[in-house]
Amino acid sequence: MTHRYPIVIIGGFLVDWTAYQSLATLLETTCRVPVAIAPLTTASWLYASATGSYRNLLELVHATVERTGAAQAAQRLNFVTHSAGGIVARLYLGEDDYDGVAYGGHRRTATLVTLGCPHRSLLSWTRRSMDFVNERYPGAYYAQTRYIAVIGRAIRGAFPGTLEAMAAYQSYRLVCGDGRVWGDGVVPVESGQLEGATNEVCEGVQHVPNRPAWYDTTLPRWARHLQ
Repeated sequence: MTHRYPIVIIGGFLVDWTAYQSLATLLETTCRVPVAIAPLTTASWLYASATGSYRNLLELVHATVERTGAAQAAQRLNFVTHSAGGIVARLYLGEDDYDGVAYGGHRRTATLVTLGCPHRSLLSWTRRSMDFVNERYPGAYYAQTRYIAVIGRAIRGAFPGTLEAMAAYQSYRLVCGDGRVWGDGVVPVESGQLEGATNEVCEGVQHVPNRPAWYDTTLPRWARHLQ
């Protein structure tokens, strides 16, 4: 498949940007467009968590978008995001002031793909930013942007249960309040879907990057939506 617009990857909570290099290579080969990775590090995520603000992450994303757009002479681009990176992207698309910044990135966004993103979560440190984005830009908010929400259905939480099922139980309970649901091992299926988006539920796909059953294994299913 060949696409028109370059791709920017935004990684997930506590995951260093280098973990997405194999995904970038796969996307470049499959989509035949340049791919950049926003340089979010474990340290930048820890700072965001400690301050309760994603502003530092948004600045890194904005710098990557500006650099990529200039290098490719591209007026629009596609975002491929993982986990909490999807919330960062939705904030970046927005017009309203968020901790002193407002990028209005929707004007430059062709497609937003979220992989295992908790679009709704009860986690205390995420609530401020998540509530902001869901109140200001609910669902697939910008009509000119194509929203694709991909979530894995691999593990049902259980307690007691196997170590894998109990770990999922604890994560699901923290995210949605119910540990006995299906999800990708970290994010419940329901939380990973976005109202108004094209929602793809992928059987057997798990949350952690660079594992045998990660989201890159279903790339043809969701990359076809990129523009």
